[in-house]
Amino acid sequence: MASLGERLAQIRGLRGMSLRDVAAQTGLKAQNISRIETDQRMHVRSDTLQRLAAALDCSADYLLGLADTPTPPRKRPRPRTATPVG
Repeated sequence: MASLGERLAQIRGLRGMSLRDVAAQTGLKAQNISRIETDQRMHVRSDTLQRLAAALDCSADYLLGLADTPTPPRKRPRPRTATPVG
């Protein structure tokens, strides 16, 4: 299974984003993102993970290896049931 860093680097490449691009969108330092990608930082705070996922338009589950696709399928809205009239 790919590590968080490997998945982060992969999705960043697929999105055509540089470390600086991701840093600008997340407010994180490019150096810190690089450390995550190269597995030099093994522990990542949940708010950092959320910011990375939002910037890369993917799910946190994908970054963590809990999902195989970057973006989960959209939920279909439930059909509305007719409300009986008076």
